[in-house]
Amino acid sequence: MIKNEIEDFDKKYLDRIKDIGFNPIFIMGVQRSGTSILYKILNATGQFHIVTAYHLINYHRLVYDRIHDIENQSKAELRERFSIMSQQDRGIDRLKITPDFAEEYGFLLAQKTNVSKMNEENASIFNELCKKITFLSESEKPLLLKNPFDFANFLFIKKRYPEAKFVFIHRNPMNTLNSQLKAMRTLLSKKSGYMTMLSPWYKEIFEHRIKLKYYQFLYSSKTSIRVNSAIKKLSMSTNYFIENKSRLNENHDYLNVRYEDLCNDPGEIIKKIFSFLLITPPEGFDYESYIKPRNIALLDEIVKRRDIIERKMASYLDYFDYNLK
Repeated sequence: MIKNEIEDFDKKYLDRIKDIGFNPIFIMGVQRSGTSILYKILNATGQFHIVTAYHLINYHRLVYDRIHDIENQSKAELRERFSIMSQQDRGIDRLKITPDFAEEYGFLLAQKTNVSKMNEENASIFNELCKKITFLSESEKPLLLKNPFDFANFLFIKKRYPEAKFVFIHRNPMNTLNSQLKAMRTLLSKKSGYMTMLSPWYKEIFEHRIKLKYYQFLYSSKTSIRVNSAIKKLSMSTNYFIENKSRLNENHDYLNVRYEDLCNDPGEIIKKIFSFLLITPPEGFDYESYIKPRNIALLDEIVKRRDIIERKMASYLDYFDYNLK
């Protein structure tokens, strides 16, 4: 059921966007697989329109702000809110937060329906978001989107948007799971003002001490519940990809890239993506400056489940040449 929202300033202006069309491009990858850095790099090239923090937080007044020429004022107010929170990055990584920060449309879906992935109920919300962003755009650049919850939902999306293109990004499952667990522990250890603005679920947790303690325990090393659940969820998603990728037309509908290859040679990978999308890449762009190498220390609970991960995701590991040893 779609939830009631705060005062909708855009409501009486929606006739301005009803006839707007768009052909979306989706970055598809599970949480902590590299979707954010790929989104950031592609956005920095200036060749795409994207979903931003401003779009999600001020969703109820995007068209209103543009029509009344107060968009810059609204962004300045949002920037001030971030400043008051004294939060320079997301906490889970070093990506700097600004009103123009590239974000996931899944946050909006969850705000409206408590479901983060696109479905029959909330697809109209996604559609409206894309129309609003296209309305705000001053050029006919393609619309680039991402939402990790839709990684194993590409057939539904392709059915709704037949012209959609998918850039799938994949990462060694050991490192993906490790990063997922660490990220949640970080978010639960200290309240993130930024996340409370985006996620009703996260905000609710920090408003109820018992719930917070429960989730802190659930994601801790004291229990295996969450790590086992994460392995099961990731294996289901990766197996879905392996079993259903043939239902898409490779090199026409989708392109596969590996996070590891993006880090090793970002220029080459971005060049492949632009070629796939039939877009001319910018000249002299310094892709390497966006890659910040980090040493990865695997958590014991991940290392101990190496054999389980290898067994559950064997086909995926073989397809992308991942060696967990």
